[in-house]
Amino acid sequence: MRAMNGVPAQQSLFAPPEGQYVRVALDTPVRREFSYWAPLGVKVEPGARVRVPFGPRERVGVAVGIDPHPPVGVAPDRVRPITAVLDEQPLLTPALLRLARTIADENFCSWGNALAAMLPATLRRGRARRTVALVELLEDKLPDAEGIEELGKRYAKQEKAVAYLRRAGGPVELREFMSRTGLSKSPLDSLAKRGWLRFVQREESSLPFGGDSGARDQPPELTTQQIACVKQINAALDTRQADPFLLFGVTGSGKTEVYLHALEHCLAQGRGGIVLVPEISLTPQTVSRFQARCGEVAVLHSGLTDAERHDQWKAIRSGRVRVVVGARSALFAPVQNLGLIIVDEEHESSFKQESVPRYHARDVAIERARLEGAVAVLGSATPSLEIWQATQVEKSIRLLELPDRVAGGKLPQVEVVDLRSQRPEKGHWLILSSSLRTALDRAIERGEKAILFLNRRGYAPAWQCRDCGTVVHCPTCDIPITFHKWRKRALCHLCLHEQPEPKVCAPCSSTRVQMVGVGTERAEEAVVRQLPNAKIARMDRDTMLRRESYEEVLRDFAEGKFNVLLGTQMVAKGLDFPDVTVVGVLNADTALHQPDFRAAERCFNLVSQVAGRAGRSDRGGKVVVQTFLPEHPAIRHAAKHDFRSFARGELAERREFGYPPFTAAVRIVFEAADASQVERMAQSAAQELRAVHAPGCSILGPAPPPVEKVRNRMRRQLLIKAQPPQALQALRPVLQELCQKQGIVVDRW
Repeated sequence: MRAMNGVPAQQSLFAPPEGQYVRVALDTPVRREFSYWAPLGVKVEPGARVRVPFGPRERVGVAVGIDPHPPVGVAPDRVRPITAVLDEQPLLTPALLRLARTIADENFCSWGNALAAMLPATLRRGRARRTVALVELLEDKLPDAEGIEELGKRYAKQEKAVAYLRRAGGPVELREFMSRTGLSKSPLDSLAKRGWLRFVQREESSLPFGGDSGARDQPPELTTQQIACVKQINAALDTRQADPFLLFGVTGSGKTEVYLHALEHCLAQGRGGIVLVPEISLTPQTVSRFQARCGEVAVLHSGLTDAERHDQWKAIRSGRVRVVVGARSALFAPVQNLGLIIVDEEHESSFKQESVPRYHARDVAIERARLEGAVAVLGSATPSLEIWQATQVEKSIRLLELPDRVAGGKLPQVEVVDLRSQRPEKGHWLILSSSLRTALDRAIERGEKAILFLNRRGYAPAWQCRDCGTVVHCPTCDIPITFHKWRKRALCHLCLHEQPEPKVCAPCSSTRVQMVGVGTERAEEAVVRQLPNAKIARMDRDTMLRRESYEEVLRDFAEGKFNVLLGTQMVAKGLDFPDVTVVGVLNADTALHQPDFRAAERCFNLVSQVAGRAGRSDRGGKVVVQTFLPEHPAIRHAAKHDFRSFARGELAERREFGYPPFTAAVRIVFEAADASQVERMAQSAAQELRAVHAPGCSILGPAPPPVEKVRNRMRRQLLIKAQPPQALQALRPVLQELCQKQGIVVDRW
């Protein structure tokens, strides 16, 4: 770091000081760069971080250009000097700078926003923390149940903190606690003064997953189909051909082994690789598999602390580690001489970033591979329809296929159960059909295991008045409240507002307000009640409260401490247990009822993926899919493992109604304190857009979005459809202006 304090004062408008002018991209919504002055002898290169004055404060930005003169129309003595140069050598390569510029242009944000997403938080701040704060509950110091109840009456936030920490069963990182509960540190400080908890500072490890284990796997013999796929990828690596591939293989077909062989070939060339997996699949078991074949592997994902991410990032940039495994953000790892980018389960919605910059990792992976002369391999048993269309019609992505399971295994038999024909237990909600219960009983008797999937956490997803039909909503958000039995509270999953169980209907004063529907907590209760021999573990956001929770439960499941694993999307993908012979989808319809044109696609993907967890050995497997809509194409085709037929029908509907991949769709969401204000914002933006001559573009709205109120702020939305997608170009200047305004979100849909 070189301090720039004490630089000579700039003398006059007509006598520019000696030196250079540095264009700096800052992490602000404003789509422009800012010019600063650096004197002679101070070396600043594009891609290096600099600390600069910005208003009354200083900020860290990235140098993106060097100019010999100040900006046109700006006097030299008006250009402020750089405070400090933080990097001797650029942190970001020219390819990453160009990639960030593309992300900014395509996803409606500033260059600085995109560059900030590429750097660990410690580098964005300009300093690294070496410890992380944890919160530990002192159980032996707590009062009895009556004392906790009394605490809740007077200090609800403190009671909530105690309940959460009790549920976690061990020390919890402070930032995770605040994120999960929506609480500040203040209730914890009060509890610490009572002597009920303590704060712990933990030194950070550079290697959160243990570095190179030293052990090496003996690769299994490849099938003929796998060999054909590996040959094509390796040929592209040899010729540095950047055309992307789609590896389309059924669950259990050995896609990971193809990735590993291609990665080994890439490493033999002296190049590096990035492997992207969905967040929930990123387990030490996954990392260990790559370590056993490729040596030391760096890990990047949101579960790391800032210091861990910083150390991993430095190891990658130094060239010491050449393979990176991680979730979305690992895409920006500074891998030297990058040769291969793998996006496993490319259809996963978790690859879409929901905050600025709102990019899709799959699309950015393809672009980074193109910029760096690398090969991109997208893998899935249920490809996204955009990528499938690109292989079938546009031919911009090359198709590789693995139609069979390895070792001749067969895809599991799938039984679709119509819940309309099932009778629930007396006094209970219908959760397990007779067919699923029988299958579970037999599997447990044989010493086998089962996975149950339900994509709704909590006990019951809604409360409804039996007299007037009113559904109880969160007072600050436009969604129903979910009952969580372990808390004895109703909770909003958007703003985390808690309230006691509703006893009286506000509109009609009826006392007949009851829980409606089933969440994972209620499903667990039913399995315990109906299957006394089941040892069940539940995996959802309410039980996976510590960093170690996910790994611990999977290890215990593998060792046989549990024989039934029940959960949300956490159990749907990335799990490979040979002794799992039964998979149950408790309600396949939850994904279908989402107000999204991709709802059917997501339903098909979820059912297909969770079904693929069964039958991964010679024991075979059975899948039971429970639904109230057995004739829906998504469920019917998923039951037959027939992706091609589903894609054909769904793409025909997308074409008819003008949705991607046949159009470019952009959604603009407006948010303000009251309905009249947000309506004015939306109407004004609609007028600006409609004033542009943009043939092929239709602008729908403004209209209320599916969730009209969030945290007491009202929302409206506009939807733009451009057909062909290139027609959107005419509207880009207006969209780029809108994305800089407060209360407006512009997002590729």
